[in-house]
Amino acid sequence: MNKFEVKHELVNLLFPDGIKCIICGREMHFSRYGLCDKCKLELNENYCLRCGRHKVGIGDYCGECARRSVMFDEARSAVVYTESARSIVRRLKFGNARYLVTSMSEYMLDVLMFTDWEYDCFTFVPVDDKRKKRRGYNQAELLAEALSFKTTTPCYPLLKKIKSTQNQARLGREERLTNPVGAFQAVGTVPDHIVLIDDVMTTGATASECAKTLKRAGANVVYLLTFASVPEQAVIDKPVQNIRDFRR
Repeated sequence: MNKFEVKHELVNLLFPDGIKCIICGREMHFSRYGLCDKCKLELNENYCLRCGRHKVGIGDYCGECARRSVMFDEARSAVVYTESARSIVRRLKFGNARYLVTSMSEYMLDVLMFTDWEYDCFTFVPVDDKRKKRRGYNQAELLAEALSFKTTTPCYPLLKKIKSTQNQARLGREERLTNPVGAFQAVGTVPDHIVLIDDVMTTGATASECAKTLKRAGANVVYLLTFASVPEQAVIDKPVQNIRDFRR
């Protein structure tokens, strides 16, 4: 058992979560993730070795990675973006349910601990000032800060959004790929090896643009870690009907 596991076993022992599921509210036995059996999330175990999304088939890479390249070096997602995961992300982003970060970051920590990544810090995908002011926070920043606390690895705000972009959910696939281009600027001193944090990966276009910006500013390796990713077969070529279903 490493130092991260020891620390969190002690935290869970001293400060256990409540006895109600964070999604449906039903009473349940203690769970580290705060979810009952009915609402438990689908772990992202059959993943693309490049972009980290849940893939179909037995190959190493998903169909998306066969069609285009990305600027991050490797990516992982903790869970598949199914209805339960979607419910959690929506409540965090639109319902001010910041307490969900605790559970979400636990899933992400589990994935991180089984990678062979070497990294100097965490950073996060930024949002524009108008959106952050309206919402009151950036959910990716909250996740990055939670992981920083749980691993004692520093978290730095290394990116700033300098160009307003259209809501990715309103766009088709090709438009999503070009929408984030030129939207970010690196700030401060950029470390050599970085883990970029976000809540959900859809096409990966936003994360790829962030990684490109960080590398131009001096980073050599940029990993991507998200709470969830849209599975391979669900990456669609037309705008979604409900803009809350997807963000990037």
